[in-house]
Amino acid sequence: MELILLIFLLAASINVAHCSWVTGPFEAIFFYYTYQIDAAAAARAAEDGIAYTATIGADCMNQDCTLEEFIRSIMNEDFVASLTPTELGESTSPDVYATAENIDEYWNYNSRNLRANKIITNPPRGFAKLVTAVANKIQRARAVVPSADLVDKALVALKWAQAARLSELVIQNGEIAGDKALAFQERFPWATLDCKQRELDIDDTVSPSLKIVYSDLDYAKMAVYTSGNDFATAAENLRGFLGWAETSPTDGGYQMHQNLVTAYQRSVARLQSGCS
Repeated sequence: MELILLIFLLAASINVAHCSWVTGPFEAIFFYYTYQIDAAAAARAAEDGIAYTATIGADCMNQDCTLEEFIRSIMNEDFVASLTPTELGESTSPDVYATAENIDEYWNYNSRNLRANKIITNPPRGFAKLVTAVANKIQRARAVVPSADLVDKALVALKWAQAARLSELVIQNGEIAGDKALAFQERFPWATLDCKQRELDIDDTVSPSLKIVYSDLDYAKMAVYTSGNDFATAAENLRGFLGWAETSPTDGGYQMHQNLVTAYQRSVARLQSGCS
């Protein structure tokens, strides 16, 4: 009976099938705050006579670049002219969510046009490894100078990016057509796809604070839809759906994107714990 009650409590949640975000702007802001953290550590190390080498934001090193200047510096030169930033680009302390939303809507920004070697010196191959390397640089930099406010914003930007990546597993172009959704549909072709918002964390770098949410498959609602109004069938369907969700993906696209999400989760956990 408790399981049945859970099904209907969950099924009553709001459907937000057309709610997702583009990941790139959050990642760009994460890189920007890491650049500031790295620069602060390099400056402190120089004052204290400590060995430390800045490696983030090659063309902005030894400069106080604004967000716009930094983003231009890490883009492929062939696409810089097409960037259409707003006045928010003049900031050196941008609010993460509001600025990412602004970039997505107005800047004509495409993260595919980034140059990894301008983000970090000697970048590893693969975007997940690149993000991990940048996050690891935060750990080394904060050992030289804490930069607590900057680290908080970098961490929040990475959490928002993680949420967007999770959403993209389910939502593509406003439809429930992400790799995870397609893999689920292949496994359960008789189920009607639906999704909901889940809460990942809280962004308390702004006031009032914001819930960091993402779109995911709504297993409970789908279980009810496919039950024919039979409680036992709904419970059985839900167990099957949740069991599938707990297994490691084997589909190429789903597996690749889930591995990227997992890399973000690990970097977030390390930054939160302070461990390298």
